[in-house]
Amino acid sequence: MAATFGTLVLKGVSGKTYSIDLAIPDAIATKVTFNASGLAGTTSNAYHTLPESAHIVDIIAVGAPTAVGAIFTIDGANLNGQCVRWNNQLASLPNRAQLRIPVHAGVQLGLTQF
Repeated sequence: MAATFGTLVLKGVSGKTYSIDLAIPDAIATKVTFNASGLAGTTSNAYHTLPESAHIVDIIAVGAPTAVGAIFTIDGANLNGQCVRWNNQLASLPNRAQLRIPVHAGVQLGLTQF
């Protein structure tokens, strides 16, 4: 396959919805990059700092890279039990599993592929 792009959707405690653009590399053991203000690319940040506490409610991938999935990280540490498989998160799937992963304000949220 090839590198692809995606969107991370979070719902803040204030009720605001955040849509963060993702660049998903085509390799295992790589970091997904984030951009909250436009298109993410390979030089974007490898994490996103949340302005308020929120829940991750969806992650959407345009295509599936070579990596099978990714695990969420908080301040560089794995968030055990909170991983996604890219084939289950494709934009073409209208019945993607609903997520509700809590994330606190000010942490650096990341994704490491496996």
